[in-house]
Amino acid sequence: MDFIPFKKKNLSDEVKSYLYEYIKKMDIKFNTKLPSEDSIAQSLGVSRVTVRKALTDLEQEGIIFRIHGKGTFVNPEALQMNVNIALGTEFEQMIIDSGYKANVEMVNFEVKPAGYKVADKLQIKDDDMIAVVEKIFYADEHPAIYCIDMFPIDIIGGQVTDQEAKLSIFDLLRKKAGKIVTWDKIELRVSTKEQISSKYDYINYMANDVFLVIETINYDQDNNPVLYDIEFHDTNYIRFNTIRQKNIKFKDY
Repeated sequence: MDFIPFKKKNLSDEVKSYLYEYIKKMDIKFNTKLPSEDSIAQSLGVSRVTVRKALTDLEQEGIIFRIHGKGTFVNPEALQMNVNIALGTEFEQMIIDSGYKANVEMVNFEVKPAGYKVADKLQIKDDDMIAVVEKIFYADEHPAIYCIDMFPIDIIGGQVTDQEAKLSIFDLLRKKAGKIVTWDKIELRVSTKEQISSKYDYINYMANDVFLVIETINYDQDNNPVLYDIEFHDTNYIRFNTIRQKNIKFKDY
Protein backbone atom coordinates (compact mmCIF):
# COMPACT_ATOMS: atom_id res chain seq x y z
CA MET A 1 0.00 0.00 0.00
CA ASP A 2 1.36 3.42 -0.95
CA PHE A 3 1.08 6.12 1.68
CA ILE A 4 0.67 9.73 0.59
CA PRO A 5 2.11 12.26 3.05
CA PHE A 6 -0.04 15.07 4.36
CA LYS A 7 1.25 18.53 4.98
CA LYS A 8 1.70 18.64 8.73
CA LYS A 9 0.40 21.73 10.47
CA ASN A 10 2.18 22.79 13.60
CA LEU A 11 0.19 24.19 16.51
CA SER A 12 0.83 27.83 15.65
CA ASP A 13 -0.48 27.21 12.11
CA GLU A 14 -3.69 25.78 13.58
CA VAL A 15 -4.05 28.76 15.90
CA LYS A 16 -3.40 31.11 12.98
CA SER A 17 -6.14 29.43 10.91
CA TYR A 18 -8.54 29.62 13.85
CA LEU A 19 -7.78 33.30 14.44
CA TYR A 20 -8.19 34.12 10.75
CA GLU A 21 -11.66 32.52 10.75
CA TYR A 22 -12.46 34.35 14.00
CA ILE A 23 -11.39 37.66 12.42
CA LYS A 24 -13.54 37.09 9.33
CA LYS A 25 -16.60 36.66 11.58
CA MET A 26 -15.93 39.83 13.60
CA ASP A 27 -18.17 42.85 13.14
CA ILE A 28 -15.31 45.22 12.41
CA LYS A 29 -17.66 48.17 11.97
CA PHE A 30 -17.91 48.33 15.75
CA ASN A 31 -14.79 46.61 17.02
CA THR A 32 -11.43 45.77 15.47
CA LYS A 33 -9.56 44.88 18.65
CA LEU A 34 -8.59 41.26 19.32
CA PRO A 35 -8.51 39.69 22.80
CA SER A 36 -5.16 39.71 24.60
CA GLU A 37 -2.56 37.02 24.01
CA ASP A 38 -3.27 35.62 27.48
CA SER A 39 -7.00 35.45 26.82
CA ILE A 40 -6.54 33.71 23.45
CA ALA A 41 -4.03 31.26 24.93
CA GLN A 42 -6.36 30.34 27.80
CA SER A 43 -9.39 29.99 25.51
CA LEU A 44 -7.55 27.70 23.09
CA GLY A 45 -5.53 25.81 25.69
CA VAL A 46 -2.17 26.69 24.16
CA SER A 47 0.87 28.66 25.28
CA ARG A 48 1.35 32.40 24.82
CA VAL A 49 4.41 31.60 22.67
CA THR A 50 2.20 29.68 20.23
CA VAL A 51 -0.34 32.51 20.12
CA ARG A 52 2.39 35.10 19.63
CA LYS A 53 3.83 33.16 16.68
CA ALA A 54 0.38 32.92 15.04
CA LEU A 55 -0.23 36.64 15.56
CA THR A 56 3.20 37.50 14.16
CA ASP A 57 2.40 35.54 10.98
CA LEU A 58 -0.93 37.37 10.64
CA GLU A 59 0.84 40.68 11.20
CA GLN A 60 3.39 39.93 8.47
CA GLU A 61 0.51 39.23 6.08
CA GLY A 62 -1.08 42.57 6.99
CA ILE A 63 -4.19 40.99 8.53
CA ILE A 64 -3.58 42.58 11.94
CA PHE A 65 -1.43 45.31 13.43
CA ARG A 66 -0.18 45.92 16.94
CA ILE A 67 -0.09 49.20 18.82
CA HIS A 68 2.25 49.21 21.79
CA GLY A 69 0.33 49.69 25.01
CA LYS A 70 -3.07 49.41 23.32
CA GLY A 71 -3.33 45.92 21.86
CA THR A 72 -3.79 44.00 18.63
CA PHE A 73 -6.22 45.20 15.96
CA VAL A 74 -7.69 43.84 12.73
CA ASN A 75 -6.71 45.69 9.56
CA PRO A 76 -10.06 46.24 7.76
CA GLU A 77 -8.26 46.93 4.47
CA ALA A 78 -6.71 43.45 4.48
CA LEU A 79 -10.12 41.80 4.74
CA GLN A 80 -11.27 43.62 1.60
CA MET A 81 -8.47 42.19 -0.55
CA ASN A 82 -9.68 39.45 -2.89
CA VAL A 83 -6.27 38.05 -3.85
CA ASN A 84 -3.32 38.56 -1.52
CA ILE A 85 -0.12 37.75 -3.42
CA ALA A 86 1.63 36.96 -0.14
CA LEU A 87 -0.64 33.97 0.54
CA GLY A 88 0.25 31.84 -2.51
CA THR A 89 -3.33 30.78 -3.23
CA GLU A 90 -3.93 28.15 -5.93
CA PHE A 91 -5.19 29.53 -9.24
CA GLU A 92 -8.72 28.14 -9.21
CA GLN A 93 -9.34 29.52 -5.71
CA MET A 94 -7.76 32.80 -6.79
CA ILE A 95 -10.26 33.07 -9.65
CA ILE A 96 -13.17 32.22 -7.34
CA ASP A 97 -11.97 34.81 -4.81
CA SER A 98 -11.94 37.36 -7.64
CA GLY A 99 -15.64 36.74 -8.21
CA TYR A 100 -15.61 34.39 -11.21
CA LYS A 101 -16.44 30.78 -11.97
CA ALA A 102 -13.20 28.83 -12.37
CA ASN A 103 -12.29 26.21 -14.93
CA VAL A 104 -9.00 24.75 -16.19
CA GLU A 105 -7.78 23.16 -19.43
CA MET A 106 -4.50 21.30 -19.91
CA VAL A 107 -3.20 22.37 -23.32
CA ASN A 108 0.15 20.58 -23.42
CA PHE A 109 2.23 17.94 -21.66
CA GLU A 110 5.69 16.91 -22.74
CA VAL A 111 9.00 15.59 -21.45
CA LYS A 112 12.22 17.24 -22.62
CA PRO A 113 15.75 18.19 -21.48
CA ALA A 114 15.80 20.91 -18.86
CA GLY A 115 18.19 23.31 -20.60
CA TYR A 116 20.39 25.79 -18.78
CA LYS A 117 17.77 28.19 -17.36
CA VAL A 118 15.40 25.60 -15.91
CA ALA A 119 18.29 23.41 -14.69
CA ASP A 120 19.69 26.39 -12.80
CA LYS A 121 16.32 27.07 -11.16
CA LEU A 122 15.79 23.44 -10.14
CA GLN A 123 19.45 22.73 -9.31
CA ILE A 124 19.68 19.85 -11.78
CA LYS A 125 21.82 19.13 -14.88
CA ASP A 126 21.12 20.73 -18.25
CA ASP A 127 20.40 17.37 -19.89
CA ASP A 128 18.19 16.05 -17.07
CA MET A 129 14.65 15.41 -18.29
CA ILE A 130 11.80 17.55 -17.03
CA ALA A 131 8.02 17.31 -17.33
CA VAL A 132 6.38 20.41 -18.79
CA VAL A 133 2.67 20.90 -18.06
CA GLU A 134 0.87 23.85 -19.67
CA LYS A 135 -2.58 24.88 -18.50
CA ILE A 136 -5.07 27.67 -19.13
CA PHE A 137 -7.21 28.77 -16.20
CA TYR A 138 -10.52 30.41 -17.09
CA ALA A 139 -12.57 33.04 -15.28
CA ASP A 140 -16.20 32.80 -16.48
CA GLU A 141 -14.94 31.09 -19.65
CA HIS A 142 -12.40 33.89 -20.29
CA PRO A 143 -8.70 32.87 -20.31
CA ALA A 144 -7.27 34.51 -17.20
CA ILE A 145 -4.02 32.65 -16.38
CA TYR A 146 -1.63 30.72 -18.61
CA CYS A 147 0.75 28.61 -16.52
CA ILE A 148 3.77 26.49 -17.45
CA ASP A 149 4.87 24.07 -14.71
CA MET A 150 8.26 22.33 -14.94
CA PHE A 151 9.68 19.66 -12.64
CA PRO A 152 12.25 16.82 -12.85
CA ILE A 153 10.51 13.79 -14.33
CA ASP A 154 12.59 11.34 -12.28
CA ILE A 155 11.09 12.48 -8.96
CA ILE A 156 7.75 10.99 -9.99
CA GLY A 157 9.21 7.77 -11.36
CA GLY A 158 9.49 8.91 -14.96
CA GLN A 159 5.86 8.33 -15.92
CA VAL A 160 2.66 10.38 -15.74
CA THR A 161 -0.72 9.19 -16.98
CA ASP A 162 -3.07 11.57 -18.80
CA GLN A 163 -5.33 11.56 -15.75
CA GLU A 164 -2.46 12.35 -13.38
CA ALA A 165 -1.26 15.21 -15.59
CA LYS A 166 -4.67 16.85 -15.12
CA LEU A 167 -4.26 16.97 -11.34
CA SER A 168 -3.25 20.10 -9.50
CA ILE A 169 0.53 20.14 -9.87
CA PHE A 170 0.85 20.23 -6.08
CA ASP A 171 -1.34 17.15 -5.72
CA LEU A 172 0.66 15.37 -8.42
CA LEU A 173 3.97 16.02 -6.64
CA ARG A 174 2.52 14.94 -3.31
CA LYS A 175 0.91 11.75 -4.58
CA LYS A 176 3.65 10.61 -6.95
CA ALA A 177 6.77 11.87 -5.20
CA GLY A 178 5.87 12.65 -1.59
CA LYS A 179 6.95 16.23 -2.25
CA ILE A 180 4.95 18.90 -0.41
CA VAL A 181 5.51 22.47 -1.56
CA THR A 182 5.86 24.60 1.56
CA TRP A 183 7.25 27.92 0.27
CA ASP A 184 8.26 29.68 -2.90
CA LYS A 185 10.35 32.51 -4.28
CA ILE A 186 8.81 34.78 -6.93
CA GLU A 187 9.92 37.35 -9.46
CA LEU A 188 7.50 39.81 -11.08
CA ARG A 189 7.64 41.59 -14.40
CA VAL A 190 5.39 42.76 -17.23
CA SER A 191 5.51 41.38 -20.80
CA THR A 192 3.55 41.88 -23.98
CA LYS A 193 2.15 39.12 -26.18
CA GLU A 194 4.42 40.31 -28.99
CA GLN A 195 7.51 39.80 -26.81
CA ILE A 196 6.69 36.25 -25.80
CA SER A 197 4.47 34.69 -28.50
CA SER A 198 7.43 33.21 -30.40
CA LYS A 199 8.52 31.27 -27.30
CA TYR A 200 5.17 30.38 -25.71
CA ASP A 201 2.70 29.16 -28.33
CA TYR A 202 -0.31 28.97 -26.05
CA ILE A 203 -0.11 32.61 -25.04
CA ASN A 204 -2.29 33.19 -28.09
CA TYR A 205 -5.16 31.61 -26.15
CA MET A 206 -5.12 34.75 -24.01
CA ALA A 207 -7.21 37.73 -25.11
CA ASN A 208 -5.11 40.48 -23.56
CA ASP A 209 -1.89 41.85 -25.08
CA VAL A 210 -0.10 42.74 -21.83
CA PHE A 211 0.45 40.38 -18.91
CA LEU A 212 1.76 40.31 -15.38
CA VAL A 213 4.42 37.60 -15.47
CA ILE A 214 5.28 35.71 -12.29
CA GLU A 215 8.24 33.31 -12.24
CA THR A 216 8.18 31.01 -9.23
CA ILE A 217 10.59 28.50 -7.73
CA ASN A 218 8.72 26.19 -5.35
CA TYR A 219 10.52 24.40 -2.50
CA ASP A 220 9.51 21.20 -0.75
CA GLN A 221 9.44 20.22 2.92
CA ASP A 222 13.21 19.59 2.78
CA ASN A 223 13.89 23.05 1.27
CA ASN A 224 14.77 21.59 -2.14
CA PRO A 225 13.51 23.22 -5.37
CA VAL A 226 11.03 20.81 -6.97
CA LEU A 227 8.89 22.97 -9.25
CA TYR A 228 9.59 25.95 -11.49
CA ASP A 229 6.69 27.73 -13.09
CA ILE A 230 6.00 30.73 -15.28
CA GLU A 231 2.59 32.35 -14.99
CA PHE A 232 0.98 34.90 -17.31
CA HIS A 233 -1.88 36.76 -15.63
CA ASP A 234 -4.54 38.83 -17.38
CA THR A 235 -5.05 41.63 -14.87
CA ASN A 236 -8.49 42.35 -16.27
CA TYR A 237 -9.53 39.31 -14.23
CA ILE A 238 -6.84 38.75 -11.60
CA ARG A 239 -5.58 41.69 -9.56
CA PHE A 240 -3.14 41.08 -6.77
CA ASN A 241 -2.99 42.99 -3.51
CA THR A 242 -0.74 42.90 -0.53
CA ILE A 243 -0.05 44.94 2.57
CA ARG A 244 3.56 45.66 3.39
CA GLN A 245 5.16 46.53 6.68
CA LYS A 246 7.22 49.69 6.19
CA ASN A 247 10.88 49.75 7.14
CA ILE A 248 11.85 53.36 6.57
CA LYS A 249 15.18 54.61 7.85
CA PHE A 250 15.08 58.31 8.63
CA LYS A 251 18.19 60.45 8.29
CA ASP A 252 19.28 63.03 10.79
CA TYR A 253 19.92 66.38 9.11
